[in-house]
Amino acid sequence: MKKVLLLFLTLAGILLLALFLYRYHRHIIRLIKPQKSNTIELNNSEAPLAVFSFRQGAKNKILDSYLHYTVKLHNTKKLKIRNSEIRKIEERIPIIITIETWKTVGLPSYTNNVLAAITNGKYDDIIKKICTDFIGERPNVYLRLNPDMEVPVNRYPWQLTGGQTYIPAFRHFATLCKKYAPQAKLIWGPAGYPGAMEYYPGDDVVDVASVTINSKSESPLNVYPKNYSTAYDVFRRVHRLRFIDKTIFILGSEQANRDSINEQLISSLSKKIDNERKIIYSPENFERPKQETKITGRQKIEIGIFDEFERLNNEEAVTVEHLFADFRKLNDGTFENEFRKVIERGNSIIVTFEPFRGPNEEQDRNVLQNITDGKYDNEINRFYSIICSTNLQVYLRYAHEMEIPITRYPWQSQDPITYITSYRYFMTFKNPLPSNIKRIWGPAGDRGSLEWWPGNDLVDFVSIAIYGLPDKNITDPEKQESFEKIFNRKIWRLRLIDKPVFITEFGVKGPEEYQTKWLNEAAVIIRNNPQIKGINYFNMSDTPKAWGEIKPPDWSITKNTFYNFLEALNE
Repeated sequence: MKKVLLLFLTLAGILLLALFLYRYHRHIIRLIKPQKSNTIELNNSEAPLAVFSFRQGAKNKILDSYLHYTVKLHNTKKLKIRNSEIRKIEERIPIIITIETWKTVGLPSYTNNVLAAITNGKYDDIIKKICTDFIGERPNVYLRLNPDMEVPVNRYPWQLTGGQTYIPAFRHFATLCKKYAPQAKLIWGPAGYPGAMEYYPGDDVVDVASVTINSKSESPLNVYPKNYSTAYDVFRRVHRLRFIDKTIFILGSEQANRDSINEQLISSLSKKIDNERKIIYSPENFERPKQETKITGRQKIEIGIFDEFERLNNEEAVTVEHLFADFRKLNDGTFENEFRKVIERGNSIIVTFEPFRGPNEEQDRNVLQNITDGKYDNEINRFYSIICSTNLQVYLRYAHEMEIPITRYPWQSQDPITYITSYRYFMTFKNPLPSNIKRIWGPAGDRGSLEWWPGNDLVDFVSIAIYGLPDKNITDPEKQESFEKIFNRKIWRLRLIDKPVFITEFGVKGPEEYQTKWLNEAAVIIRNNPQIKGINYFNMSDTPKAWGEIKPPDWSITKNTFYNFLEALNE
């Protein structure tokens, strides 16, 4: 009996020890694994190649005397980096020092939030030592913290975190640097990948920005084209930063050495910017949105429906209906008939003009340029004659979801200047517009939307699309994202735009009980956000061709769910 008891206790002890080791193995590793040392090395692979600015008259030029060092921080207690090499460099030579905050102990892991550690002061001592002991009073120093933050890979532990996490860390870092090395300039260092501006920490803490040609962080990704010429690659990267009035350093990479960029390239880029300075690269881009005031009373918003089968659009609560127009619908009279029906019901109208579907269903991949060149003037003139025939409110949206890097529509995956020029041509075709017609700029709200911003003067509302499915390969309704999560992510991407929001498309699939719950939660977000001026539910199945072999999601809701949503909206 004693042997059995002893065996039982032994096994129990082993089990408890195993559970303890499993639960606290990371902490144990930290205690027994030797602390990595901090390092500094000359970063020749990301040499500063050129300097650029959107300011009129700026001297954009090739750089040849700048040096770039990378400091990797693994130990937050002791700096242990000699600055003897830095001291040997003449003070007239500018030095960029990129500071990378890696996890301090243990095995490589991307679960530790190094950005939160910066914000919470865990790096304060080491940052102070870098400023006071390492840099001292040396002039011509640029400090660059945790680059490539916007690239969605896990090459660095500060990636895949989001702007709301990165920005407080950068701002805390900047505050320390301004205190202990006030002569140093602070570099915000995105790669220049789509969505970079989501991570912009603010004009007050950024002195200079940088982009990296063919950044190594991007090599595993195939979402966006990689076959651009160096000249076009540089253009797209700096174009993505057109909302900041800062000098931009253009850095090389292992795939883009010093020979890949020259004075001719920089001169050509400068001329391209100058040619579009009046609108696309206007100083107006540098103005920041005003702070939203708090809601002082219940705001009235447009309640809209896209409902081809007319299941809900006759309901009294509906104030606006959504129609889609294209070349075929214009030519065969379908759009005009649909428009007249809405007018007869007395509702306002959202009209999304989709410039495709010619007489033979051909896809004109150059449709944006061809519209600008006047090749579709007859169709556009016919379109305007229809929408200008009413005094009811019309919300006009053109070539929507342009930023998504696919080719579902021929205006997607296009050059941003080509899109913007086409948008402006279309929106000023009838000039001036009747006062009852309001212009909507309609990205999906995806990564990099701001590349296609067409200018304040021709946008009355910004629209986004909110559908529960985060990925078209997901068929389980329970895996849909909440309205709040999607809205917060998309509206953050547009935070530099000072325009009211019209959610021209939103929907959720699944059983009625799930749809009702999802929509009631959405109502709370909508009614408490003063920026939202209108909503429009997509009350049908999505287009089958867009979903390949997968059955397209059915966003349709019952009348009961619709009124439950309205009740929640008016609570």
